[in-house]
Amino acid sequence: MEEILYIIYGNHPKSKKLHGEAAKIINFIREKHSVSRDELASFLNIDLRSQNGKKHFYNLISPMFDKVLVSEHHGKTVYYHLSYDLFRVYLDNIRRKAKYYLTRQSEDQTEEEEE
Repeated sequence: MEEILYIIYGNHPKSKKLHGEAAKIINFIREKHSVSRDELASFLNIDLRSQNGKKHFYNLISPMFDKVLVSEHHGKTVYYHLSYDLFRVYLDNIRRKAKYYLTRQSEDQTEEEEE
C-alpha cells in the first residue's frame, strides 16, 4: 500500500500526513466497491458543509483521480470506485515517458560510436 500512496501523493512531508487517511479511503472503497461522497465523508468524520472540511476532503480525494479513483454521477449524488485499469494506464504512461527520456541518450551514444 505504501508504494501506491507514494505514487499518488509523493513523499513531501505535508502530503505524507495524508497517507493514513488515504489508506483508510482505499480500503473502505475496496470493501464497499462503490461509495457515495457523503458516505465517505461521514466515514472520515468530515463535515462537507464547512469550508475546512470540504478542503480537507478534496485534498485527500483529488490526487487519487486519474490514478486509482473514478467518480460517477447518479443524479446529484457522486459515487467513487477504484479502478485497476486506470492505475495500469497511468503506470504505462510513466513507463513510456521513462523509456523515451532514459533510453534516448544511450541510443544517441551508440549511434555516435558506430559512426
